[in-house]
Amino acid sequence: MPKLFYLIILSLLLTPLVYANDDDDMPTHTAAEDAFTVHLEEDTQLITAIKTQTLVNSQYKPELISFATRVDLAPLINIRQQYFSVLAQQSIAEITLNQEQERERRAVNLQRNNAVSTRKLHEQQNQLKIAAANLNALRQQANHIRLHTNTTWGRILSHWFLTEKYPPLQMLSTFNKPLYLVYFPPSISTPSANIVTQAFGLREQAQTASFVGPAFNYVNGRSQQTGSPFFYLSDQEQAAAHQRVTVWLPMQKQTLTGVKIPSSALIWHLGQAFVYLQVNDETFQRIKITHKKLINSDTYFIQEALQQNDILVTTGAQMLLSEEFRGQIPAEDDDDDD
Repeated sequence: MPKLFYLIILSLLLTPLVYANDDDDMPTHTAAEDAFTVHLEEDTQLITAIKTQTLVNSQYKPELISFATRVDLAPLINIRQQYFSVLAQQSIAEITLNQEQERERRAVNLQRNNAVSTRKLHEQQNQLKIAAANLNALRQQANHIRLHTNTTWGRILSHWFLTEKYPPLQMLSTFNKPLYLVYFPPSISTPSANIVTQAFGLREQAQTASFVGPAFNYVNGRSQQTGSPFFYLSDQEQAAAHQRVTVWLPMQKQTLTGVKIPSSALIWHLGQAFVYLQVNDETFQRIKITHKKLINSDTYFIQEALQQNDILVTTGAQMLLSEEFRGQIPAEDDDDDD
C-alpha cells in the first residue's frame, strides 16, 4: 500500500514536466501574438482605406554616414601652369644648348686654322656650359614639381594635371565634377571603389563618386580628424558648389538579406516601433520591430521580425492600433463588474 501511494504521488509530480516538454515544440510568443491582434471587417477596411503590400526579399549593404569636404583645385591648377611654364623654358633651353654646341664646334675648327683666338674659344665653351647648366636646372625643376605633386596629391591627380590635354583635366578644372576629401574610420580597413554623396543628407537623391587615391600627404598637418583620408571624384556634374556634403560609406562587402518597408508602415507605442501584418481577410497582427535600418527618408530595411510574403499594412496602421486598444476597453469593464 505505501508503495502504491508513493507511485501515485510521483506520477502527479512528473505530469507538469511532461506537459512542459511538449510546450517546447509549440510556436513561441503565442500569448503575446493574441494580445496584439485586431479584427476588422472587410467593409470597414474599405471605408478606412487600409492599404497593404506583400513583402519581398531585398539585398542591403550596411553603410556608415559621414561627411566629405570639397577640395580646392586652385593649387593644382597653379601647379599645372608653373609646370608647363618650366617645360616651355626647358624647350627653349634645349634649342639654346644646340645652338651653343654648334657655335662651339665652329669655334674649334676656326681655332685649329688660327682664325680665332684661344680666348674666344674658351668664351664659347663657357657659353656652352652655361646653356647646359641652365637646361639641367630646368629639367630638375620640372622633375621636382612632378615629384612634389605626386607626393602631395597622389599619382592619379598628378598624372591628370601634369599631362597636357588629358581629358579628366577639363572635368576637374571647370569644377563641374567636384573632387571630395573623405575620411574613412578605422573600422573600414579598405576604401570602396564607389561611395554616394548628397549635399543635404537625402539618401534617395545621392550621387555616386569614384575612388581616386589616398590623400595622406595632402592632409598632413592640415587636419586633426582621425581616420584615413582619400580622394573621390563625383561621377555627375554639379552646378551648385557645396563645400561639405553627406557621404554613405559601405561598411562591409557582404550584403544582408531582409525586406524593405515604407516609413508609413511604422507606428510607435511606448517608445517602441510596430507594424501590422494582415493574417487573414479580417485579422491583423501587431509585430514589434526591434532592429531597423533607415535606408532613406521613406524606407527602412528589416532583417528580422518580418519575412518574404508577409502582407504588410502600409496605410492605416495607426487606425488599427486605435481599434486594437478600443477593443480592449469592454474586457476591462467586464472585469470591473465582476
